[in-house]
Amino acid sequence: MWIKKFHRDHKEDLRSPIPTQVVSNEEFLPRPQTKQQKQVEDLIQNLAAQYGKKAGLNRRDFLKTSSGMAVAFLAMNQVFGKYFSVHADEALDSSAYAELWPKKEFIFDVQTHHVATGKTEPLFFRGKTMAWIYNEELRGKQPKKGDLNFDNYVKEVFLDSEVSVACLSGVASKLLDVINVDEMVTARNTVNAMSGSQRMVCHGPIAPYIPNFLEEAERQALELKIDAWKFYTGVFNMGGEYSWWMDDEELIYPFYEKIKTWGLNTVCVHKGLPFNQHLKPGVTDYTNPRDIKKVSIDHPDLNIIVYHSGFKADNPNLPSEDASLDGTGYLPWTTDLCRDRINNPAMTNVYMELGTTFGHTVITHPRICAHLLGQIIQAFGSDHILFGTDSIWWGSPQWQIEALRRFQIPEKMQEKFGYAAITDDDKAKILGLNAAKIYNIDVAETRRQISVDRMAQLKEIYLQEGGLPSNNQYGWIVG
Repeated sequence: MWIKKFHRDHKEDLRSPIPTQVVSNEEFLPRPQTKQQKQVEDLIQNLAAQYGKKAGLNRRDFLKTSSGMAVAFLAMNQVFGKYFSVHADEALDSSAYAELWPKKEFIFDVQTHHVATGKTEPLFFRGKTMAWIYNEELRGKQPKKGDLNFDNYVKEVFLDSEVSVACLSGVASKLLDVINVDEMVTARNTVNAMSGSQRMVCHGPIAPYIPNFLEEAERQALELKIDAWKFYTGVFNMGGEYSWWMDDEELIYPFYEKIKTWGLNTVCVHKGLPFNQHLKPGVTDYTNPRDIKKVSIDHPDLNIIVYHSGFKADNPNLPSEDASLDGTGYLPWTTDLCRDRINNPAMTNVYMELGTTFGHTVITHPRICAHLLGQIIQAFGSDHILFGTDSIWWGSPQWQIEALRRFQIPEKMQEKFGYAAITDDDKAKILGLNAAKIYNIDVAETRRQISVDRMAQLKEIYLQEGGLPSNNQYGWIVG
């Protein structure tokens, strides 16, 4: 049975600052909660009750504080081993967080989502979604509006997290229409006008099956002034829409030549998180990143951002929680792409994006997450990795900011696999500096502006009046 993660947490009183189960926006089938994730879940609640009592807070309110976040990482370390830098003092004294983590990174979340006003979610096929298919209790019922709307998006992203700038993304599809490019641009412009600074950028979702798609691309570029392009090459083949490859010279290369004339040469593409095979086993999956190498070499003046880093979330070889994880064969598509990069030094225009992939692995198998980051840094360099969260499906981006800030590849893995330690400079690049370069954002000037803009003032008032994170994760889980 599919249910919303925060609905389940509300029913069982288990809200947590860190998800204790993988959530899905329906691009992939969510994995059942593992034994270790259940252990983490129970430990978080027990520790929160203990530390909350000392702080004079109930368990739920304690888990909404920075000390509650620290307790969640203490629980993760206790169950999985020491992957996260966290000190018990943080659980006892919220001021210890500021002392131990005087971080002021520029944070650019390059993958965020919300549903346009008046539209319903979940994502696919309006009443014929994967959640509806797999959950008989939902059939014939309409999904609830509001959980993923604009107002809640602003709260989760800008008030409950340290995100400096966010990118709003979407899909060029009538079948998957929860927000179109005009609505995305309106959201971007609204936030920036309200803030008095550049708090948001947005994608222009585009695909060759769109009627007169080069003309539509020109409208998006010159009239709407989108900030980058977004491809989704693995759509369902129906309703006039079809899957395609990025290196199809006849189909899509004319588009590349056109966008260069407009100075909009950043192309983001969904690769990994395959879902077609769930409905049609054996079908060729166009979310495989095997086309990245050719288009990268053929078009060196494009910036190609591989969303989800090609993570094959439905990989049947993903281990159980009891597996030793001595190998690196759990990330087949990502590993293949890393190999392509190592064997082709000219692929300097390819960047790896972490949305959902980091969130998925870091709470399920931190050791696989260490392999993921180790391989990508080894192949692409820390200056070619972008931080994305796929929020607000995963709730506020803050827990993923904290997880990456605190995460480290264990020394034994560094020695065995040749991975480098992830330095503070690496993390600063990944969390925002790399994306700022691609989007031509002056970090120093933007920092100055957003420190005193109206969004900052709104956040200050929000916090002074007792504003607290919801600890909601809005994606679907297997209940």
